[in-house]
Amino acid sequence: MTLEVKSISNDLIENITKLHQEAFDGFFLSELGSDFLSTYYDSVRENDRGVLLGCFEDKKLLGFCAATTLSEGFNKYLVKSNFFSFAKIGFFLLFTRPKALLRLLKNFTKSDPSVSDDGRYAELLSIGVSPSAQGKGVGKKLLMALEESLNDKNVSQLSLTTDFYDNEKTLNFYKGLGYETMYDFVAYPDRRMYRLIKKIQQ
Repeated sequence: MTLEVKSISNDLIENITKLHQEAFDGFFLSELGSDFLSTYYDSVRENDRGVLLGCFEDKKLLGFCAATTLSEGFNKYLVKSNFFSFAKIGFFLLFTRPKALLRLLKNFTKSDPSVSDDGRYAELLSIGVSPSAQGKGVGKKLLMALEESLNDKNVSQLSLTTDFYDNEKTLNFYKGLGYETMYDFVAYPDRRMYRLIKKIQQ
């Protein structure tokens, strides 16, 4: 079957949420629950700076990626644009998981104040592939489609963050696609990460 990448519609947000939880089982954002994930991805889908793509095989969703055309201040802009939806979730977390809410707020920018970074680039916010679809080239297909979409919007650079330690396979994957290290930093509470970047303008 041929892999096809296309924009995600509202009726597939639940599928994106489930796939995220499968692909990132035990990770922080997954533990925040399906309400948070569905609100987040639907907000990205609706945002004028957001891009949400899915990779399908015979109409079955195998993977997805979420991105913004401009990293600078995007999360604040996203929350401001969907204030009541995020406020409801934040209020719930405040009383049920206050430490999780603190971590979420502390990692809003995924940057290091000691590093000069104006955020004037597109950013890959999330990319997930179904465990059953590993090895089919879904991740590469999604990134190529994302770069093409950003090119159409006259975006010249795409950035992403990934773990610093014990992450050679992922790092090699991105570097094999042309990404280079921009800098490394420590995210809250003590997670060292790389910021990678790639020039995508044709």
